[in-house]
Amino acid sequence: MRRSRFSLIRRLIWQFSAVTLLAAALTTLAYALLKEIELEYELEDLAQQMANRVRRGDSRGPTAPDLELQLDEELQGRIAAMNALHLRVYEAATRRLLLSYDHEAGLPDGVEAIRDWPPGIFTFTLGPSASPIHEFGFIEELPTPTGAWVRIVARRGPPELRDYIYWLSTEFALELGPVLAVVGVASTILAILTVKRGFAPLARISAQAATIAPGQAACLDPAGMPEEILPLVEAINHLLNRLQDALAQQRRFTAVAAHELRTPLAALRARIDALPPTLPQRQGLEAAIERMARLVDQLLAVSRLEGGLVLLDEDLDLCELVQVVAAELAPLAAREDRELTLDLPPHPVVVHGNRDALARAIANLLDNAFRHTPRGTPVEVQVSEAGAVRVLDRGPGLSGHAPDQLFQPFARYGRQHSHGAGLGLAIVRDVARLHGGRVEAQDRPGGGAIFTMELPLAHR
Repeated sequence: MRRSRFSLIRRLIWQFSAVTLLAAALTTLAYALLKEIELEYELEDLAQQMANRVRRGDSRGPTAPDLELQLDEELQGRIAAMNALHLRVYEAATRRLLLSYDHEAGLPDGVEAIRDWPPGIFTFTLGPSASPIHEFGFIEELPTPTGAWVRIVARRGPPELRDYIYWLSTEFALELGPVLAVVGVASTILAILTVKRGFAPLARISAQAATIAPGQAACLDPAGMPEEILPLVEAINHLLNRLQDALAQQRRFTAVAAHELRTPLAALRARIDALPPTLPQRQGLEAAIERMARLVDQLLAVSRLEGGLVLLDEDLDLCELVQVVAAELAPLAAREDRELTLDLPPHPVVVHGNRDALARAIANLLDNAFRHTPRGTPVEVQVSEAGAVRVLDRGPGLSGHAPDQLFQPFARYGRQHSHGAGLGLAIVRDVARLHGGRVEAQDRPGGGAIFTMELPLAHR
């Protein structure tokens, strides 16, 4: 079962957001503990709601109807919930009483005592100094929907838990909330930009690592890496160095082994040439020696390609190069009763590269067609003006295998009866890549396969 991946940047941003929310909560708590409660929020809201409920009463006389105040159950509940509240609502102009409410606790006469005071909120300390009683007064004059004004006078007891909750929620919504929201959003945006900028060196080093080709002597650039990432970059560089040493050792072994095998192969070939022509085993021995010699040549070619010993030092005409290679392989095609045809454009197709490497690649494409198609079948070579060499045969095709697999070293998919080493097409791929081109394979309509090597044209 695969474990789901996670984004480190996303995780850091979520953690920062959680810390920001925690800081906001602690700030709100500290604000509540350090600042004195302000009871006017709920009293002002209560007064505004009562003023909005003032209406003109029904009257059939010549004078204007009197003002009336009717409270619904919700407003009555809020009034009753306040600690020791005593409330009077007057018509401001005439001081006519519209509403009177007295809680069972407190001093009702205290409301009348402050009825004519100017609007505001007041604090009263009553009783002995050893155990004082704190009460709060509130006076406000507000307009009503009728156009008349009302005067609201209230006196209440000390704040309770519900008062702290109401005050804190109102304070948060009006003052703390907007400030914390702006600070939180700005901090989150700054955190996102900071985290992404902090990870920018990691993205750069990842892009650099993606450009390192197999066998390329390259390391990651540790310049500008944070201290936390630098050990990882250094460890990867040490690993790349060890891989490069291992590949270089492997290439040296391949080159030395191929060179060392040439001498005993030459000796064996000389001994076989000395055998009587009528000896039945001679033909089989000669074929085995040819296969071994071809394998040695292919190993040497791979070693030179991987070792960077192939120089792209001349402009070449693909048409002329294909004609030369075809002429060299014509005897083999004639011996196997094959018709080798060339389809070339009338003018040169010039590419820049290495003659020997490109000639070997073209020869490997033709040899692949010869080896994997029945005797007597035609093989066609086409050169396009865009710099592509195509070899078409009437063999078994790709046999349902992925085209890219055919160009892997020692790949012999669907070619069990082939006597090749499985390096020919791999060399074609490496030569094409070395010249900035590519190779591809596909089934041919009507049976067979088409192998294409595309090369960039030389700039003139």
